[in-house]
Amino acid sequence: MKTTGTNPDLTHWHQCVANLLDCETDSQRIYELLRGAELLVQGNSSMAILYPADAAPEVTHHRLLANEQHSIQVDRYVEGAYLFDPFYRAAMDDKKEGFFLLREVAPDAFGQTEYFRRYYREANLGDEACYLMRGKEGIIASLSIGRASDLGNGRFSANEIALLRSLLPLVENILRKWIRNHSRSESQSESFGKRLESALENFGSSLLTNRECEVLHMTMRGHSIKSMAEKLDASVDTIKTHRKHIYSKLDVTSQSELFYLFISALRHHSGSDPDPLTSLEK
Repeated sequence: MKTTGTNPDLTHWHQCVANLLDCETDSQRIYELLRGAELLVQGNSSMAILYPADAAPEVTHHRLLANEQHSIQVDRYVEGAYLFDPFYRAAMDDKKEGFFLLREVAPDAFGQTEYFRRYYREANLGDEACYLMRGKEGIIASLSIGRASDLGNGRFSANEIALLRSLLPLVENILRKWIRNHSRSESQSESFGKRLESALENFGSSLLTNRECEVLHMTMRGHSIKSMAEKLDASVDTIKTHRKHIYSKLDVTSQSELFYLFISALRHHSGSDPDPLTSLEK
């Protein structure tokens, strides 16, 4: 998308709006919207995801960067890595709706997590903006636009952010219609999403104290020791001690090992025991 001074060339965007008027299906509307938004702000990665409350996330549209891999960005994400996605957590935990930048919803130490390394740094994703909408029965719709690190400084400019934010009424209308029209798959009778949330909530509970579990979950989601101390009303030294005990009890030495221990436990978890770690011990 070419710009003149601070004013973008809206030719492609107006064509996108014209195409949207002719769309007859949710899939067509989402595709046109993603394509138009990308062109509007020089985005080069995008994804549309539906998170039903009782089934696995559905990545219905995606355009990946050259460094991104379908097996990681889509397959592993759907299998359980999405539980650490700051946008998903913002909608799930804080009931957020609207337009958000990654830096607005990510915990203060998110850049040190394994999730950030795999889904942002190694993927060469420099910035990401996301529209979030919630529907009845806990369903969440997400539409994100990303930019590669090697495009400019990798960050959306203030003008580009303002443009994306101005699209919110249109995006909200399309996402809410998508949510309403979505029919849940009868083949997935088990509450997949709730089962994985429960697995995360109980991860380590067979070996750790309740407070250690709290510190574990906040660590995996990207909170710094200082942030955890403030939220848990504890001293920094106390949090450090909890972290030391957690790593020792789980036999890990880094956040990376912690992340993959959880993913491995999920793959073997049968649901017979609340803590997915017990599946690895059998």
